Amino acid sequence: MGHKLVRAFITTSLKANVYKGNRECEIFFPQIKPEKKVIEMTDEEKAVFAILKSNSPIALNDLKVQSGLSNKKWDKTIKGLTKKDIAKVSKVDDSLIVNLL
Repeated sequence: MGHKLVRAFITTSLKANVYKGNRECEIFFPQIKPEKKVIEMTDEEKAVFAILKSNSPIALNDLKVQSGLSNKKWDKTIKGLTKKDIAKVSKVDDSLIVNLL
């Protein structure tokens, strides 16, 4: 019973270190890899993401025109993408640019 408990503890701590980004554990124990998180997106976010994927970086106004979304849906969509760390809006000179992260 004791060795099973120790083994479970070691396995759990190794997984925790890998999830925290500890590359040493990943090198010595390649079978323990962090799980990839699936980011859920709305249909509008997926459409804007597809445009960004092919044209990143792009001017914010151009992206809005290409998406064809209403003002309310556009605001909700771009805020959702930036909140989920998929896209970043930055100001370059006098224009707003959207980059895919």
